[in-house]
Amino acid sequence: MLLVFQIIFVLFTFFAISSVIKKKKQGLLGPKGTIFWIIFWIAVAIAVAWPESTAKIAKIFEIGRGVDFVFYIAIATLFYLIFKLHIKVETIARDVTKVVRDKAIKETLNNK
Repeated sequence: MLLVFQIIFVLFTFFAISSVIKKKKQGLLGPKGTIFWIIFWIAVAIAVAWPESTAKIAKIFEIGRGVDFVFYIAIATLFYLIFKLHIKVETIARDVTKVVRDKAIKETLNNK
């Protein structure tokens, strides 16, 4: 029997998946991001609806509890996403620097 929390959270995951699809249709999310987030929210829904599934997976990896397994995966995923964001920010900063430098050079040449 599902608890109220489980029902609400599974409904929330459906909302999250529909939001992902909406962002994809608006062109704000690429195909890899869309697939990642849909798989993520499906996994969350499964873990919430059937908490014993995480315990079974944890046992395969010889991790004590299912919640520990979920915690390790969550931390690893967060660090991966932070890494990807860091790379993106560095790339944007480099591009902005290049554009500003090119504009400054053009303005300097035009003023001479």
